[in-house]
Amino acid sequence: MSGDVLKVNLDVLRSVGAAFGQAGDGLAAVQADGPLRDAAGAVPQLQTAAACGKAASDVAAAMTAIADGARKYGENVNSAAHQYQTRDEASAEAIRKIKIGSAAAAGLAPG
Repeated sequence: MSGDVLKVNLDVLRSVGAAFGQAGDGLAAVQADGPLRDAAGAVPQLQTAAACGKAASDVAAAMTAIADGARKYGENVNSAAHQYQTRDEASAEAIRKIKIGSAAAAGLAPG
């Protein structure tokens, strides 16, 4: 990979970040534990109710973790896009500030 240039498409990064955020929001709205809670409510006197209740809690916790993970990943991707843009802008500004005469004297530009 020596000599390769890293190219970052900020629009794509932002789009991916937004997509993961939306996916997290969508997953949070699924309420996958609902059918298990309904089943527990239908047979409250049976041991099945307790098992369904426990499974519903486990499913709800897992879905929350998955949704939170997707949102966090989206935030991280958006943060990376912001950092790339900030560094690129700072580098461009530093380059603009170089005086051609001083660059030539330093051996950085043809003189």
